[in-house]
Amino acid sequence: MRLFLLVLICLSASFPALNQERTERERPAVTKIGKNLYRLGEIEIDAEARTITFPVVVNMREGGPIEYILVHEHGKVHESILTTSISPLNLSIALKLLKFEDGYGDVFNLLLPPELLETEGGTEAERGDGFYFDFLPDGKSVALRAEDLILDGITGKPMDGAPWIFTGSKMENEIYMAESEGSVVAIYLDYLAIFNMTIDGADTDERWGANSNLIPEIGTQGKFVIRAAED
Repeated sequence: MRLFLLVLICLSASFPALNQERTERERPAVTKIGKNLYRLGEIEIDAEARTITFPVVVNMREGGPIEYILVHEHGKVHESILTTSISPLNLSIALKLLKFEDGYGDVFNLLLPPELLETEGGTEAERGDGFYFDFLPDGKSVALRAEDLILDGITGKPMDGAPWIFTGSKMENEIYMAESEGSVVAIYLDYLAIFNMTIDGADTDERWGANSNLIPEIGTQGKFVIRAAED
């Protein structure tokens, strides 16, 4: 427990927005709730399985285009399948507590003109860690894979199951932008989101739609589970 709190203090120094944006209310502490289980606000951290779980709500179940799987409830909700009330900054802290690494790598190379790739582009080796996501609706025993909630407008089939990359968002003027914008898991490439995908079409904002055959009714509550791709 002391180790978790020590890491949290160190991370606070790395995120100036912790003090700048939260001056009127105390940021929740990491508390132990079971063997290898910890809680940070509404986020549950399993230190042994290295998974992160938190509540979400179905926000969109048909149509498109969509640009996100998940945003904060005050973010770009008109473009996202799921929403959450958790702090994106807390989520980033939880990921760091589990020692996951973030990095842009070559994820955003698709957005660069060819003449800038050599000077501004990254490499696959510089990417952050990869992750898969599951959505478990309340009252259900079988989770839905996040990629199955998204339809490819070209093929008419669910999205390819390649892992999302922990790109980590960015700091601007001492503000953690994922917290400010509410962008958590992007489908269409977004420098400010915590996670981005790398498959073909990530640079096309009108390609993706919601899979109404699989997504439960709007307002359905559930849990969002983040698990490392290598686990």
